[in-house]
Amino acid sequence: MNQIRYETDIDTVDFTKPTIFMAGCTVRGNQPYLTSWRFEAVELFKKKGFDGNLIIPEFVSKTESDKHRPDRPIWEFKGLQRCGVIMFWINRSRELIGLTSNHEHGYWMGRDRSKMVYGRPDDAYRMAYLDIMWVQDANRLNIVAEPIYRTLETTVEAALVKLNWTK
Repeated sequence: MNQIRYETDIDTVDFTKPTIFMAGCTVRGNQPYLTSWRFEAVELFKKKGFDGNLIIPEFVSKTESDKHRPDRPIWEFKGLQRCGVIMFWINRSRELIGLTSNHEHGYWMGRDRSKMVYGRPDDAYRMAYLDIMWVQDANRLNIVAEPIYRTLETTVEAALVKLNWTK
């Protein structure tokens, strides 16, 4: 499994391999006391035997910051465009608010909802708007809304299913 982080030039990634972008709340360099959910997700993908690319929009170092790095949103956008599945895990809290996740979630619902998987824990902070829009957008498109997954494990499993990945 390839873990593609900010230190990797996104233009060198082999997108012919199954690729999942791990979108959601990101611990910033000024929050080293918080732990990223992506570590647990990577372990779940390993446990499932996934051998494709995971795009992880974080630095290797927990203290590295994307502040004053206008290249990072461009890096992310390229990964979001080129991946097969965008897995949103929005574990929002008062300290980890995930404002970029709101934009990305809405943007991709309008652009290519079919590549999205949406999950969040039941105790995530202020999620009603995203939940409502997930269902309303499906109604607008006259499709059945995919579930809002409630655990990281079921969200990972749904991303693998959407990718049509089998071990």
